[in-house]
Amino acid sequence: MNKFGTIKSKMLTKITESYSKQNKNEVKDMLNTIKENKAFKEMYLFYEEIENKYFEDKEIAKLYVEGLNTYFGQPMGNWNDLNVFCESLHNRLSDIEIETNELYESLDILSEKDSLSNIEKKVIAKKKLVEHLTTKKDINESQETKFVANENLLHAVLANNFNVLYTNTLSEEQKVELKTILDLSSEDLKNKTSELKESILNQIGEIINESKDSEMVTKLSKVKDEVLKKETSKINYYRLTELKNGLN
Repeated sequence: MNKFGTIKSKMLTKITESYSKQNKNEVKDMLNTIKENKAFKEMYLFYEEIENKYFEDKEIAKLYVEGLNTYFGQPMGNWNDLNVFCESLHNRLSDIEIETNELYESLDILSEKDSLSNIEKKVIAKKKLVEHLTTKKDINESQETKFVANENLLHAVLANNFNVLYTNTLSEEQKVELKTILDLSSEDLKNKTSELKESILNQIGEIINESKDSEMVTKLSKVKDEVLKKETSKINYYRLTELKNGLN
């Protein structure tokens, strides 16, 4: 498969930026292109679903990853159609810049055909996927019950409900915030993310030092580790902003 994860990330970036600039014709054109290919749509939803998948049992996680490897390696009729479609999208989105998504990168490596030259890459990718699947995702209730606009936008529009989501779910302040984040340059995003991380870590440090609740300290220490691990991306910048708002 032609680096599906990279294409998915570029597609999301393209659609969200087009919508923020009110280029509805471009959004409509992109969505019509996607919705006509069922295999692409299903693969997109799988990549999104695995982001929050969790297995408590490491052995089950390993079996799951091996199952994915077997599935990707099967000769299926719609693989060729999907590859052709992805190649077309890859060329169309060649000028879109994105940050590396380690999870998607591992899945993309797993979808490569087995060969002597990629055995090591696949072993490392499998290890990373198992680590991801056995890491519990700390998603609070407020994040579960509302869409993170720039993260789940493509999922929403594929379900034909983006206008409802955007109009009825986001406040005017959130719409402005979304547009501000989408308009950030790579350099500004990097600098602002660094500043935001530093501010959050300082806040957490102060709370830990003042707290006498051992359970709270443990939870905040885990949050601190998650903040440090966050890669620079517009999605993660939004998440960090929400976290900082929750600490205030």
